[in-house]
Amino acid sequence: MTATQILDRPITDASAWTRVEIAARDDWIHVLTGAEVDDLDAALRAARRGDKPVTDITRADFPLPVLGAALAKVESGVRVGRGFFLLRGLPVTRYSDDDILLMKWGIGAHLGRAISQNVYGDMLGHVYDYGRADPTATRVRGYQTSAALSLHVDRADMTSLLCLRKGGSGGISRVVSSMSVHNALLAKYPEYLPPLYEGMPYIYIEEAGDMRTWKGPVFGLTDGVLSCSIRRDTVQKAIDRSDVTMTALETAALRCFDEVVEDPALVFEMELEPGDIQFVNNYTVLHGRTAFTDGAASDRKRHLVRLWLNFFTPRPASAYIRDQYKGIEKKLSRDRDHQGAG
Repeated sequence: MTATQILDRPITDASAWTRVEIAARDDWIHVLTGAEVDDLDAALRAARRGDKPVTDITRADFPLPVLGAALAKVESGVRVGRGFFLLRGLPVTRYSDDDILLMKWGIGAHLGRAISQNVYGDMLGHVYDYGRADPTATRVRGYQTSAALSLHVDRADMTSLLCLRKGGSGGISRVVSSMSVHNALLAKYPEYLPPLYEGMPYIYIEEAGDMRTWKGPVFGLTDGVLSCSIRRDTVQKAIDRSDVTMTALETAALRCFDEVVEDPALVFEMELEPGDIQFVNNYTVLHGRTAFTDGAASDRKRHLVRLWLNFFTPRPASAYIRDQYKGIEKKLSRDRDHQGAG
């Protein structure tokens, strides 16, 4: 068996950042100009004239000659830069929810290829409290609850989250550079890198499909490029609900990883406002949120719209990650007129 290759030098490019470094600058934010909003409005009208289902709309159907330059900056910043970006100022109160979903899709079509987010094949996902009280239940996904979400990746190259409505309180977005996490582990706890590269247990959590477990690497090195992929809550469900046994070293490595990931010097927090679109790279950034409480009024019920996108320019990655990030196979159907909550 070939020994697992472990990166033995620190990452020094833009993808390895700390909280202070991000807080000191705002070049990871692009505020939409009036001309760019007009561009989106014109693209919306063009797409409506085409009368296609939202998820059939392409870049050509949603032309953005003005906003396109800013979106190129977003794509580059996410894919080969810091790994996250914030597009701010989409006037969500000016449009119907259906129009906002179309614009969200149209923007995404310029950044990557959308993939399925669940066993219903939903390409536009809705993140809100579904009333599923127990986020630790094996087949409940965390975004369907109001609970805090541990720092994690999604099963796509890029995650895009549009804030449609804020909740009453909480729901603060959290991001951390997994490259900086690796740097910290390499410098202080190198003995824990081998088990993290070898993998942690997972359990199948989708609503349909055979329950199974497997091991997935937290870190991987492909063609000299480091990637990090962990869905921490799913790992915990595997540990708690399966016959998986972990060695003392694996347990200690996971505990150490958890501590480093939550280092206040590394984690950056931001509050998403209605009209904000956050983009994160699921190879170099982990994202999560604090718990939230909805307000009594309908416009104070937290609602985010999510896209999972794969880069047009592929990133070097292992066969395992490529398989994990190709979208979730459709197994179920629902009677809906539009893409469902996923």
